[in-house]
Amino acid sequence: MVFLRSKIVKNESYSYLVKSKWDSKKKTSEQQTIKYLGKSSDVTLEDIPDEYRNDQNILSFLSSNKQIDIKKREKYLVKTRQNMRKFLLAGDLKNVMSIYNDFVKQSSVTNFYDNILRPAMYQIGELWDAKKLDVGDEHIASNTAMHLIENIGTKPKAKSKGKTILICTPDGEYHAIPCFMMETYFSLNGYDVINLAPSAPSNSIMNHISEKKPDLILISVTLKDHIKSCDRLIKNLKKFKVPIVIGGQALQDGNPFHDVTVMNTPSLSELSKMIKEEIR
Repeated sequence: MVFLRSKIVKNESYSYLVKSKWDSKKKTSEQQTIKYLGKSSDVTLEDIPDEYRNDQNILSFLSSNKQIDIKKREKYLVKTRQNMRKFLLAGDLKNVMSIYNDFVKQSSVTNFYDNILRPAMYQIGELWDAKKLDVGDEHIASNTAMHLIENIGTKPKAKSKGKTILICTPDGEYHAIPCFMMETYFSLNGYDVINLAPSAPSNSIMNHISEKKPDLILISVTLKDHIKSCDRLIKNLKKFKVPIVIGGQALQDGNPFHDVTVMNTPSLSELSKMIKEEIR
């Protein structure tokens, strides 16, 4: 049996995933801590190991927990995104890393990418589109984000799954941060990753597919201007009969492609679930 145990420290509740096992010789139950989950108010299903996610004790806790601190959590996320945006634009890697380290102590890399870094970068992109930032500001923020992602990628990796993912963008698409986020995330989770972003020619991508034989192809499209070149790339790659998943900001208004899987909402947590289905 598994359950969540909470501990109060300085008026804040912290949770642990605990497994209870009956010892027939001692005629008592022994409890083993499986995982420290961080602040109780921030625990989500993503924080629970796969084998325990359908346990009724866990689901009941998450259901009740969800109602308690939703407003508090949203306020925290908004403030953290604002600080992340501010420090990215300032090129302040020290404080950017501090935000990351504080966040993952109580959550996960997946939630950090989905709830903090990606929204902050989208906000910076919107400011640039509105001509409220110049090119230099955007480059400083992007370069600082890349240094952050590189640091995250140095963390210990999970045991290899024996599966290979190839990541690329269409010709002319130079927005590579989503690709590097995916590379670090899937590498940390035990996948072998080939990242050809940004803007590798179609022939080069096809050569790598022929040579490396990936189990899945991920294509990232940020700007709508590159949807046509993405369509051409897809047509070239279909002959390999490898599952293709496409995502990115350019696809939020709909799916212009056929016979491929499209992520309209580019969430790493959702993408991870989809990939597990595609390459079991």
